[in-house]
Amino acid sequence: MSELSFAELGLDPAVLEAVSAIGYETPTPIQAQCMPALLAGKHLLGVAQTGTGKTAAFALPLLSRIDASISEPQILVLAPTRELAIQVAEAFTSYAAKYRNFHVLPIYGGQDFYPQIKGLKRGAQVIVGTPGRMLDHLRKGTLRLGNLKAVVLDEADEMLRMGFIDDVEAILAKTPENCQRALFSATMPPQIKKVAQTYLSDAVEVKIESETRTVERISQFVLPVYAERKLDALTRILEVEPIEAAIIFVRTKAETTLLAEKLSARGHAVAPLNGDLNQRQREQTVEDLKRGKKDIIVATDVAARGLDVPRITHVINYDVPYDTEAYIHRVGRTGRAGRTGKAILLVTPRERSWLRTLERATNSPMVAYELPSPVELKKMREEQFESQLLGFAEDKKLAKSMALLDEIAERNEMDIAMVAGALACWMEAMQPGSLPLEQPEALPVVSASAPARRDRKGGGRSGEFRKGPPKGGYKGRGGPGGAGARGKPPGKGGKPAGKRPPRQSDAKR
Repeated sequence: MSELSFAELGLDPAVLEAVSAIGYETPTPIQAQCMPALLAGKHLLGVAQTGTGKTAAFALPLLSRIDASISEPQILVLAPTRELAIQVAEAFTSYAAKYRNFHVLPIYGGQDFYPQIKGLKRGAQVIVGTPGRMLDHLRKGTLRLGNLKAVVLDEADEMLRMGFIDDVEAILAKTPENCQRALFSATMPPQIKKVAQTYLSDAVEVKIESETRTVERISQFVLPVYAERKLDALTRILEVEPIEAAIIFVRTKAETTLLAEKLSARGHAVAPLNGDLNQRQREQTVEDLKRGKKDIIVATDVAARGLDVPRITHVINYDVPYDTEAYIHRVGRTGRAGRTGKAILLVTPRERSWLRTLERATNSPMVAYELPSPVELKKMREEQFESQLLGFAEDKKLAKSMALLDEIAERNEMDIAMVAGALACWMEAMQPGSLPLEQPEALPVVSASAPARRDRKGGGRSGEFRKGPPKGGYKGRGGPGGAGARGKPPGKGGKPAGKRPPRQSDAKR
């Protein structure tokens, strides 16, 4: 990871403010190398695997160079699939959150033309879309590139594989000659090299080697869960797992504190670890974990860098990491000193496409994590309660306690079992949840194709299960988050178009 800060890279203050609000701390290697070139207006050729933080690498510097007061397309991003186009659009929305009257418009096949045309007429500074539908709008004249300042080809080799290369070249030919261009690709087949030579002359080349390694001695599990039930799932994992010590990874500094407070209220010995803590506070938190004063740390990637505590038995990825290197770093916090470890990843339905990338990075498949059923969990709680209760059978005060209860039972002509039951009810009243009386709630099972669901807090669809962007695109203020790392969502079955290879997405342009 780079030691530079985002502020040192020279980003626009509004973009920098949005980045800080999101909780990014330091740039990834590809971000640190790409941003200076793009900020200087140079063409860029980036060779990097999916999951290295490419979206921010081009979005942040390009946003810093546009004129937000002009409501015409200034940044054009081509993506191979509609799913990726939506993700990139959401990322731009988050990064441009501090701009006024700023719009990002995703356009892709399979969606009706009318809302896209309406969004283009209204005006949008950033257009993100699939090549086929983008070319359709250019031919219809509904998309004009007169004020375009930059065009990005994201995952160019994937667009080649899916049969989009002709459309890509047709679009590039319609962009202004003075337009800045960036191309990102995991590999460089001959046709991609030809595109780069034709349209990206004198480009700055950035190549990031993505480490692929086997994570030995660490069992990796994945638990699909709805976004609004992540805390419930985490609480249950912490209850059933034989945890000696654990690190829970989240994306932002604010979330470390918020989640630590929620877990502390549930009785866990937990502390946050983030970049806002000074060095002494960080060292004290780590020391508390080593000595057993704390059993859980909620941390960001940067704060936990290099953390080596042998008693850590579990790593829980509460939030999916932004890149594969971050994931490898995270799970490497357990399974140290010759011990075995366990890594559990909580993934929402929309993030599932990212799993294949993580498995390739670690050269290790993830096993589905199964939580105990409500019946099994109730039985487990009863056994734990019984074990704790019997633990007091050797207590020195046991005889006096028994004598006291015998006296109470005799005075009130009660059976001793009734006195014991009343004592247990009193304990439950003093500390709710201490007795396993009720069967726990079953967490909703996430199916292979989770449907869109209504958000609990309002009438709209939950951001985690939205099928597509709002009509007219995303607004810079109040837009969704989702500026995370990107995977390669599988394409859809398509139809041949002329002599081109069959398209796997954007079949209905």
